[in-house]
Amino acid sequence: MNKNLVYILFLIGFVGLAQKNPVSIATDTTAIKIGEQIQLKITVNETNNVIFPKLQLDSLRKIEVIESLPVDTLKNRLEKKYLLTSFDSGQYVLPKQQIIISNKKFFTDSLLINVATVKVDTLKQKMFPIKSIKKEPKTFDDYKHLLWWLIPILILLAVVLYYIFRKKEKKETQKIFVTPINEALQRLKELDEKQLLQQNKIKIYYSELTNIVRTYLEKDMNIPALESTTNELIETINDFNESSNLGISKETIKQLKEVLQSADLVKFAKSKPIIEEIKRDRTIAEDILKNTQNAVQIKQDESTDEDVQEMIVSQKLPSKTTNIFKKYIIVFVAIFVLIIGVVGYFGYKYFKGKSVEKTASEMLDKKWYTSSYGSPEVTIETPKILQQQTIEIPENLKSIIQSQTTYNYGSLTGNIYIEVTSINFVNELNNFSYDTGIQAILKQISQKIGAKFTGLNEEIRVNNGVEGRIIMANYELENNIVQQQNKHKFTLLFFANSKNIRQILVTQLIGDEKADEVSNRIINSVSLKP
Repeated sequence: MNKNLVYILFLIGFVGLAQKNPVSIATDTTAIKIGEQIQLKITVNETNNVIFPKLQLDSLRKIEVIESLPVDTLKNRLEKKYLLTSFDSGQYVLPKQQIIISNKKFFTDSLLINVATVKVDTLKQKMFPIKSIKKEPKTFDDYKHLLWWLIPILILLAVVLYYIFRKKEKKETQKIFVTPINEALQRLKELDEKQLLQQNKIKIYYSELTNIVRTYLEKDMNIPALESTTNELIETINDFNESSNLGISKETIKQLKEVLQSADLVKFAKSKPIIEEIKRDRTIAEDILKNTQNAVQIKQDESTDEDVQEMIVSQKLPSKTTNIFKKYIIVFVAIFVLIIGVVGYFGYKYFKGKSVEKTASEMLDKKWYTSSYGSPEVTIETPKILQQQTIEIPENLKSIIQSQTTYNYGSLTGNIYIEVTSINFVNELNNFSYDTGIQAILKQISQKIGAKFTGLNEEIRVNNGVEGRIIMANYELENNIVQQQNKHKFTLLFFANSKNIRQILVTQLIGDEKADEVSNRIINSVSLKP
C-alpha cells in the first residue's frame, strides 16, 4: 500500500510540474486564406534570464515569417509576437518552440495551421490568354561564334578610316567651356523651373540642390565633394581653406554644413521641412556658391596675372592631323582588335586567373564584412558578403536532412574560395561519427574539383564551447592554358553533433603571402552560436 502511494504521489508531482509550465503559445486564428497574416504570441511567465531562440517553422517551410516583433515586458511576464503567412494551401504543423529560462529548456505546445485557397469566380473574373514562352536571356557564349566575323570587319574598318583621315583635313572646330560658377547658377535656375516643390518632390529637390553645390565645389576647388559625406566634405574644405589661404569665411562653411545636413535628413531620415525652410536653403545655397567663387577668384588673381574674368573660354583644335597621329590610330585599332581576338580565344577566366596576386592584395586593403550565416548561426569576417546558393536536397535524403543552407564566394580553382554550410537533421542521429562525416565531406570536395588531397592534417578545435575538427590538406590543379600545375591549400572547420552539421571551407593558392593572410584572417574570425 505504501509503495503504491509513493508511485501515486510521484505521478501527481509530475502532473503538478506539467501544469506549471511557464511558457505558452497562442494565435489570433489557425485558419487563413493564402496570403493572409497570423499573429503568433509566445508568453513566458518570467522576466529574468529568458532567451527566445529563432522561431522553428513547419518542416515543409510553407509558413513564412513576415516580421519578428520586439519582446514586450508586462507585469511578471514577457510576450514575443510574430507575424506569419503562407502562400501554399494545406495543413502545416508549427513544432514545439523551445524557450530557455535560467539555462533550463521549456517547450510550448505545437500548433496546426490551416491555409485555404482563394476561390475565383470565373464568371466575374476576367480571363486572360496564356502567356507566350519567355525566351532565355542571351549570354556571351551565344555570340562567341560571331567574334571571328567581327575581327576582319574591324580590320577593314581601320583601313577605311586610315584612308579617310589621310585624304581629308580636319575642319577647325571650336570647343566651349563654361566656368563652374556659371554652370552652377544655370543649374539652379533650371531646378527652379522644374517646380519640384509644387509637386511635393522634396527629396528629389534636395538631392539636385546638394548635387549642384557639390559639383561646383569639386570643379572649382578640385576636391572630391561628390564622393564625400557631409562631415568629410566640411573637414576637407576647412583643411583646404587653411592650407591654401582661400579666405572662405567661417559663416559660409557653417551655412554649407547646415544645408547639407538638412538635405541628409530629408533623403535618409524622411524629414519634411516647411516651404519657408526649403526656400531659405535654396537662397543660402546660391550665396554659398557666390561667396566661395569670390574667395577662389581672389586667390587666383593674387597668384596669376592672367585675365580670368571671361565666362566662356574658346579653344581651337589643330586644323591638321600629322602622319604620326594617323599611325598611332592604326596601331591602337590593331592592338584593340588583337586583344578582342585573344580574349575571345582564351576566355575571360584565364585573364581573371592571371591577376590572382593583385586580387588577394586588394582584399586586405578594402573593407571587410562580419555577418552571420545559416542556422545555427556561423559568424565570420570576409572580404565580400557571401552569396546564398540554392541547394536541392535529394529525395532519398529528405527523410534525414531537414534543411541545408550554403553561402559562398569565389571559385574552388581560384586564389580564394570561402564556403559556409549548415545542415539540420529531421531526427537526431544515433552513433554519430566525426571520422565518417569528415571522410564524406573530403570525398565530395575531391570529386567536385577533380583532385586528390595530400599532407592531410586533422586537429581538435573548440569554438564557443562547441567541439569540432580543423582539417588542412594540399591539392594540385592543372592550368589548361599554360600547361602547368598550380598548388592549392584548403582548410576545413567541421563542427557536428546528432542534430546538425556546420562547416567552413577556405581554399587558397600556395606561395601567395597575401592569400595566406586573407585565409588566416577568415579562419580566425569564425564564431559559432552554441
